[in-house]
Amino acid sequence: MGTPRHFDEHLLLAAADWWTRLRDPHGAEASLEQWLDWTMQDERNLPAFECVSAFGERLGTMDAAMRHRLLAEFAPPPAPMPAPAAVPRRRWWPTAAAAAMLALVIGGGALLWGSMGSGTMTLATYASTTGQNRDIVLPDGSKVALGGASRLSVSFAGNERQVTLEAGEAYFQVVHDAQRPFEVTAGGITVRDIGTAFDVRHDGGDVAVAVTEGQVRVAGADDASRTLDAGAEQRVSWDAATRTLRLGTTTPEQAAGWRQQRLEFVNEPLAVVIASINRYSAKPVRLDGAAVARLGFTGTVRTDEIDSWLRALPQVFPLQVQVGAHAVTLSANGATAQRR
Repeated sequence: MGTPRHFDEHLLLAAADWWTRLRDPHGAEASLEQWLDWTMQDERNLPAFECVSAFGERLGTMDAAMRHRLLAEFAPPPAPMPAPAAVPRRRWWPTAAAAAMLALVIGGGALLWGSMGSGTMTLATYASTTGQNRDIVLPDGSKVALGGASRLSVSFAGNERQVTLEAGEAYFQVVHDAQRPFEVTAGGITVRDIGTAFDVRHDGGDVAVAVTEGQVRVAGADDASRTLDAGAEQRVSWDAATRTLRLGTTTPEQAAGWRQQRLEFVNEPLAVVIASINRYSAKPVRLDGAAVARLGFTGTVRTDEIDSWLRALPQVFPLQVQVGAHAVTLSANGATAQRR
């Protein structure tokens, strides 16, 4: 993985604070938009966060003895206990562990970076902000195009190359290695590369895999016997509600059109369409009602013309579009859309 970049200590402190806050199950959702704003304030912020995240994930994989030694060496002495009424909400990740991880980043990180760069273990997290696409080269030379407002974690260990698309969309161009399988986990499925290029979109629980070159094998994560092989210009969709895999067709333009500012959809629920659009829209779009979410849409949405597409929607669907100060709401005709 190479030598870590050098960051200002105050920047690393801020990045470590975000790293900890986003892992608090009671506050992560509320913090996400604030974190995205923070990453856009300075071009150094996101790389610093990725640096801290890589060390944090590495710390989490250590055995208990190694973790205890690190905590004993780097964690600060415990502070006096405050009065019960002032006790802060307990974080999911122990504060001492976060402090130890940060100390490793600032002072003793070379030790971990050396082991991560040896080829035995590589851990990293990549994220993009709304409207931002990122190009990433993984340690094995595989290339990833990460779509807007997407998050990807990478773990290369031993003979395995594992990637998790936590949210959003990514296009993979994989360097084939028969001895080291390349797997992408997203939602309820696992995609195994058989020498190929493919796109994975993960919105909510649903997942779509579109193959442009070569072949992949898609398996339900909870039932390895349910598998589908897909080749070039084929598409596998995972329905989280019914837990089923379906095989369909696609084109290279549809599979990776988002890289040229085109979101392509073929008879997909409006809920899926809007989830993709929200990764590029400056103002979030919300759906009012399950019937609206189920409407099927086929067509192209340009990411630089989202406002125009929204204004034209009532000509295609029985919808009304209400533009509020902080969001756009789509509701059925005759419904009273709640102003946001």
